Amino acid sequence: MNRIRINSPGGNSLILLGGTVDDIINLLPQRGLFIITDRNVEKLYGRQFPPGEVIAIEAGEKSKTLRVVEDICRKMLEAGADRSSFILGFGGGVVCDIAGMVASVYMRGVRHAFVSTTLLSQVDASIGGKTGVNLGEYKNTIGTFRQPEFVLCDHAMLATLPEAEVRSGMGELFKHAVIRDRNLFFDISASAGQIMAGDPAVTGDLVFRAAKIKAGVVRRDPLEKGLRRILNFGHTFGHIIETHYGIPHGVAVARGMTIAAELSVRRGEMDNSELRLLQEALEKAGLLTGHRLPEGVAGMISRDKKSESGSVNFVLLRSLGRSVIRRISITDLQTFVNYYNEKESHSK
Repeated sequence: MNRIRINSPGGNSLILLGGTVDDIINLLPQRGLFIITDRNVEKLYGRQFPPGEVIAIEAGEKSKTLRVVEDICRKMLEAGADRSSFILGFGGGVVCDIAGMVASVYMRGVRHAFVSTTLLSQVDASIGGKTGVNLGEYKNTIGTFRQPEFVLCDHAMLATLPEAEVRSGMGELFKHAVIRDRNLFFDISASAGQIMAGDPAVTGDLVFRAAKIKAGVVRRDPLEKGLRRILNFGHTFGHIIETHYGIPHGVAVARGMTIAAELSVRRGEMDNSELRLLQEALEKAGLLTGHRLPEGVAGMISRDKKSESGSVNFVLLRSLGRSVIRRISITDLQTFVNYYNEKESHSK
């Protein structure tokens, strides 16, 4: 089992990769445990849950609302939860976001941890302490920073995922490589078939390398004041595509990455040959979609949480494995969006 520690002013967290639920029993309290999960995960792994009060939500993005957070808090209160209680989020990205959010606000904060059951959450959502729920069509607009005490990533659980979930997780796996590790990018591309086939050894090694990247960034910038913004690569456009077209998060992020990379080329940050490498790898992995950017995208970005005073902190590439943060005006983004959609229309 691999271990990664995040020690930062924002809190300390232990990431356990390759272990099983048995490995965390001694890390949990003997009483006062509340397990937040979704109904699909409960059906698959309910027998593996440690002893505790189980609160199951509906699976999927529709549960990422303040109403669901309120309902969970009410159920915990009725069950006698107090400030000494401990929350264990057992599931994928949505469960981690919800459980972390509840832990950060219930009685002004209680201890919590995660058992991460999907590729997307093992690579990204469970690590780093960001929590959030959506506000209508705007993703993760309401949220907090609160580090989980530990995160368990049991790679054997990935074998139960449908193909679409694995592919979505691969989108975030690629993202970590593209922003920070060129060699990892090529290794993921070469291993895409083994990832989709559920090879635990290959996938586990790639997840460990990606998790080290995220942990290293979070240690230096736990509250996303600077460097941590690079983890948003592909998300400014990706979130809009995800919400508008209803496609899986990681697939939308992959499309957002290619659009951001094209913007990088247009602004003279990156050579076009690097863009082609990225497009070819994502297409080979089955991650590229033909979705255009929806109308009014610049207005949506202006209301994004990364937007400030008519401009946005935008993550661009200098090359595969090397990212930069630039301030770009909403006007310039609109000009690019017009160019991009016109180009996409003519390529059909």
